Amino acid sequence: MAGMAINGTTAYCVKRGQTGSAIYVIKNIADVTTRKKVSRTVIIPYAVYGMTYCKNYLFMTCYKNKVIKMPVSSVSSGTITEEFTVSVDGNGYIPQSISYYGTENNEDLFLIGVGKMNKDNSFFYMIGTLENSKFIEKKRFYVKGSAGYEQAQGTFYHSKYGLFIATNKLTNGSATNYNMILCARIPDKISSVDNGNIYIPESEFRFNGNSRYASLAVRSLCISDSGILYISTNAVAATAGSEYDNDVIFRATNPVFPKNGLMEFTLSSKESLIVPNPDVTINGSTYTCANLGAFALNGTTGYCLLSHTTDDDMKDKASVLLSSPDISSKNFTRVSGSPVLRTMGHGNGMTYANGFLYVAAYDRDVNRKEIAQLDPATGNIVETYQCDHTIGGISYYGYDSQRGKDLFIVVNYDDADTKPYAQTPEFFIGYLESKKFVSIKNFYAQNPSFNAKYKNYLQDIFYSPLHGLFYVPLLTGTTRIYRLLPEQIEQASDEPLVPVAVYNKDDAIYEIESLAISDSGTLYIAQNCNSKLTKDDAVTQIGALSFISK
Repeated sequence: MAGMAINGTTAYCVKRGQTGSAIYVIKNIADVTTRKKVSRTVIIPYAVYGMTYCKNYLFMTCYKNKVIKMPVSSVSSGTITEEFTVSVDGNGYIPQSISYYGTENNEDLFLIGVGKMNKDNSFFYMIGTLENSKFIEKKRFYVKGSAGYEQAQGTFYHSKYGLFIATNKLTNGSATNYNMILCARIPDKISSVDNGNIYIPESEFRFNGNSRYASLAVRSLCISDSGILYISTNAVAATAGSEYDNDVIFRATNPVFPKNGLMEFTLSSKESLIVPNPDVTINGSTYTCANLGAFALNGTTGYCLLSHTTDDDMKDKASVLLSSPDISSKNFTRVSGSPVLRTMGHGNGMTYANGFLYVAAYDRDVNRKEIAQLDPATGNIVETYQCDHTIGGISYYGYDSQRGKDLFIVVNYDDADTKPYAQTPEFFIGYLESKKFVSIKNFYAQNPSFNAKYKNYLQDIFYSPLHGLFYVPLLTGTTRIYRLLPEQIEQASDEPLVPVAVYNKDDAIYEIESLAISDSGTLYIAQNCNSKLTKDDAVTQIGALSFISK
């Protein structure tokens, strides 16, 4: 298998040999529901590496330094109408991958990857035109690879979702069952592409073979007009001659890319750590802190704040801090010697910054609107900061060198009937000073899952300077995570920002209360578990999707 391209529901793919390649046509890939063998259409005398579709033509990168052009109307005859030479800095290299980039000033632009130009574990790409029998380079850039996945394969560019790169993990130069698809946001205008820049992927998706395969190597990928991701692979079955001993195209349901531009993912849960719901004794009576409302990470150490929220005389008047010394393997226990926090209210969000935990603590019954600073080693309150609004989520935003202040981002949790706080969540960026939260900027975001018939709730937030702001709305038992990019926040005006991605929980995750991304790029979800199934809450590691760190 080499390249793949999709036009509407028609898919084209190519399998490369030493001196030639076979082209296959799948007339309606959307209707293929079972394992189906496809017959080749024609043999062409070119060793093809990559393929893309543009305006009724297929463009294919070939050994040694060619791009060939074939009308889709001539696929059955294998007619090549033009050839273009690719050279880089005067050297002829094998152009391994190709993707249509877009049309500007009546010029069709193509994105080409060249393997031998890689540097610093980054993959090399050029954007240019095909004219006068040559590829004319206009811009070049690099994309940082993911550690261990050193072989770049096909690429696919989408102006809404970014540049997707298929990569393989090799052992002694041979393919394995391990693949990583990188997603980097490259500007959709060539004038905005930084020449020579190294772009950092914002997401990575694992696509691994199972025990049926001795090796499974992703070669190329495409997103159809309906938003389905298709992945073309070289497959070697564990048992020779079995039905799996054929190369195969997978239809991936995670992620899905709808037409409205909102990138959609279904989270795939992995290992979970137990977060016990501790009982506390107050004035001779026992109360259970069973609401895991807040979660934060410091390196590999995790922290959870559990509150008593049952509708009785101690509602929102008892909270306990728990920790795990190793978020990847150690269950949570109560911080040694930590007190029952009586003035924490409902701890609905928490973040770690510079040696302390900061909790968005509120209690609407007593009009508590504050941020509490905790010592993570003891669980004691160090200071409290008053807010103008009820605060239901908090995350560290970064250091403001001009002001000399640490900045935090918080979400407005005011319960106003005239303006439901979960319909267009309002966020504030500010700093803590003189026992107050001082706001320096506010902005709004859309909540696509808002439904006026039901009471919406907002859960916690998480901000990463590399990946953006994640916010969690809850609607009648359905939890979704929405995401804004850092540049959206920097450029925010009065209009609510439109999220670029939505993450849907799988069946193993009950109610998402909080989230955080570790330094290694792993996403962790703090959840209230279904009390009918388990008494305790949990922090769950998300598999299949992770976020690349610099």
